[in-house]
Amino acid sequence: MNVSSETMFQFFIFFTVFTFKAFSFTDQSLSYSDHCDSHAPEVIPNGRMFTRYPFLEPVTSHYTGGQNILDQDPSSQRSIVFETTRNVFKTSEVDTYKIQAKLSFYSSNIYYSHYNFSNTRSNYSRVGWRYRDALVFNLDGFWSVSTSKLCMVGSASWSTKEGNPLKLNAVLKLNLARFINLNNSLVSGILESLASPDDQDYFDPISMLGFPRVAPFKYHYALVSNEECNVLKTLSPQDSLTSMGSLHICSIFTERHTTYKLEYPSNCTNCSLFGQKDGNLPTFMSLYAIQCSRKDRKLRFLVEFQDRRHTPYDQSFQPDISLIGEGTWNGTKDELCIIACRILNQNDPLGSAHVGDCSIRMTLWFPGVRSITRTHTTEGQIWTTNFTDDLGWFTMAKFQSFDHSRENYALNYEYTQTEKVRRNCPKKKSVGARYHLDYYGFDMFVKNKKMIWSGSAVPIFMGSRMLFDYAIMNANTWQDTLPPAADISTTNYSGPVNISFEISFKLNISSSSRSRISTLHLYSTDDDRVDISAEGVYDEETGQICMVGCRNLKNTSFDCEILVKFQLPRGNESLIKGNIESLREKSDELYFEKLNTVSLTFTEAEARESIRIMDLEIIMVLISDALMCVFTGLQLFHLKKSPDMVKFISVTMMQILTLGHMVPLVLNFEAIFSNTRNQQNVPIGSNGLLEMNEVIVRIVTMVAFILQFRLLQLTWIAKKDHWIHEIRTLLICLPAYIIGGLAMLLVNHKNNYNTIVSQLSSQRSILGDLRSYAGLTIDGFLFPQLILNIFHISKGNVLSYSFYLGTTFVRLLPHAYDLYRGQRYISHQFDRLYIYANPRSDFYSPSWDITIVCGGLVFAVIVFLQQRFGGRLMFPKRFQGHVEYEMVAVTNNE
Repeated sequence: MNVSSETMFQFFIFFTVFTFKAFSFTDQSLSYSDHCDSHAPEVIPNGRMFTRYPFLEPVTSHYTGGQNILDQDPSSQRSIVFETTRNVFKTSEVDTYKIQAKLSFYSSNIYYSHYNFSNTRSNYSRVGWRYRDALVFNLDGFWSVSTSKLCMVGSASWSTKEGNPLKLNAVLKLNLARFINLNNSLVSGILESLASPDDQDYFDPISMLGFPRVAPFKYHYALVSNEECNVLKTLSPQDSLTSMGSLHICSIFTERHTTYKLEYPSNCTNCSLFGQKDGNLPTFMSLYAIQCSRKDRKLRFLVEFQDRRHTPYDQSFQPDISLIGEGTWNGTKDELCIIACRILNQNDPLGSAHVGDCSIRMTLWFPGVRSITRTHTTEGQIWTTNFTDDLGWFTMAKFQSFDHSRENYALNYEYTQTEKVRRNCPKKKSVGARYHLDYYGFDMFVKNKKMIWSGSAVPIFMGSRMLFDYAIMNANTWQDTLPPAADISTTNYSGPVNISFEISFKLNISSSSRSRISTLHLYSTDDDRVDISAEGVYDEETGQICMVGCRNLKNTSFDCEILVKFQLPRGNESLIKGNIESLREKSDELYFEKLNTVSLTFTEAEARESIRIMDLEIIMVLISDALMCVFTGLQLFHLKKSPDMVKFISVTMMQILTLGHMVPLVLNFEAIFSNTRNQQNVPIGSNGLLEMNEVIVRIVTMVAFILQFRLLQLTWIAKKDHWIHEIRTLLICLPAYIIGGLAMLLVNHKNNYNTIVSQLSSQRSILGDLRSYAGLTIDGFLFPQLILNIFHISKGNVLSYSFYLGTTFVRLLPHAYDLYRGQRYISHQFDRLYIYANPRSDFYSPSWDITIVCGGLVFAVIVFLQQRFGGRLMFPKRFQGHVEYEMVAVTNNE
């Protein structure tokens, strides 16, 4: 019995040691005690914990150093991710834990996956991230909670710029608290190489600073209170403020950078927070909520004095121009109060680096009334509690959100242009139909002569009712308060109703268009965007939206002599047409030429119908590719039974068909699906069918390509001594294709720029025109075979009926479907939603569809007759007398 107990005990010890070794993913040759005992002593682990502790995310971290292994380009994104694995263990010391973690460094090897907010005039930025080729250290070590010290050893696999492999052994030492507040929230430390400086694997020390995201119960809001911001707000008497009764403060700031414009007093002296000269003061301030307590309405903020609207979400912060702070919402004053602290001694991350000097105060509020000239949503002030003679004192500054903001927190709208709207927007005569504004904004194209720009128009208020842009708002808590899209126009309004819009479009400025744009006097922002706020009336009986608009000028004044009109579509129409024009005289320096607008919009019902059509078209693509596999396989089987017929098949025809399968597979297929997913105003939600079938379509297309390539290979091999007729065929077909292509380009160029609608639907690049012409060439794939039959004087089934009739059917079916689709569904003036019969890959219109279908059938009939009666059956009989080819049996005379 004693032996058994001893055996069990040895087994238990072995199993425990083996378990910890198995969970360890660092190099066992690295000695922890040699490098870390002075920082966080090694103790014996005795139990696993199912939890995670520290986490540093890129947006709240920063590193310097590592010059010989990390990219030092100032423009590169220098980010850290530090995250523990699930292997966290208790130890014999109550407040010490054994931890495994990964420390990842990202620099210029980042590539970003942007959310599509490109047409949004917003004061925040949200961008997702994906990475490749990151430098990742796998680390093991111990964390002493009582001393807030963490030490780990580990290694990473890397390579030099020349491609030579490196094994980077390192020790990580961090100052890291478990339960944190504003004062001890800074994580600071250093990663040092364990190799000697002369070793190839040596790297320079890497210093790190960051603010971790922790569970809510592990953070204590210690400094912030409503009394800390007891300063008078600079409000005008008519101003009112929005209460957080209907909004949630966490939804406004979490997981996004919110950027504001700073405004300093005129002739300001000593206005700098960070010691810059007064002529080089920061002009932007950005807030990022690291975490938020919804119950207490308190937040932990990272405050950066830089423009974060157009920077990647995960770009690391810059400690020398950043603050860390806490904020709380004051429901009595309807304001957010923030206490902010500086990051001191940044150059000593393992020693004296800490958060201090918490003398900076900020207040932020949301004006309750919006108007055509007051389109910013947020205002605030920043100041210091230090005295004038104290170090770090600065003059109070103001900040506000950007004008023409789509985020709307105001509960009321003040219509100030009513009389001007009445003079310039006479009521149109009703045509008996009723229109519905059942969408929250639309993308549009803006045209002046030969220049086209893209933009958007979003309604903000209808009457006294506030509207939201679904693509912009984070509606986790607000969506319940929003009306469904179909209910906007069902509200009982008597006659025309007041409405306000935010309109913006981006000027595509190039060297060739800059001079023409300058003559328009379209004052734009620094990012070449024109923003117009407009208010007016919407008449449901006529479908007209007529508004007076105001645009910001560079001297902070407004030009409100602008008339904006939109005409909603009626019935099955889908185009919203409109114009933007100046009400000034042509001699006025602010006058600009009339701009035409057009937009293809989708109602909720139309969007659902479009999704159904896309699902149907995916199935049709699958069926078409599967049929091509069958027809090509039958042709291969036919040639196996009649191998003498292979040399009479046109190599040119086989090349056209093979390229027809290869090009969509290699080049165009990804574009088809990416164009479908990137639509902004159509809620694509096809139950996963689009994504699920993408791989299936690729596989079937690949099979069809392989079979077609095999057919081309057999035809090529069989042409050993029979190239003369093939060359003659090519000499006839090639000039015909070239002449046809030139004629197509000439006609397309002549038809361009006639109207904005025709331009948007027809104007394409030369590459796009050639791609459509290539589709037309594939539709007429039998043309080379028809010519070769004439030269070969052949008679017989060179092509199986299933192959050339089936392939003709597959090529002509999209055009027949397009005729059907054009009669029932939305016209394809914007072809981005089409997967099957895509106008970008062929010529699709009623006239082209009929012509191509008739032409394809004619070619099929001619080939059928040639194989039955001879290649020159259409020639006069005097040219047919000696041309018939017959297969004669050969006998051996013995």
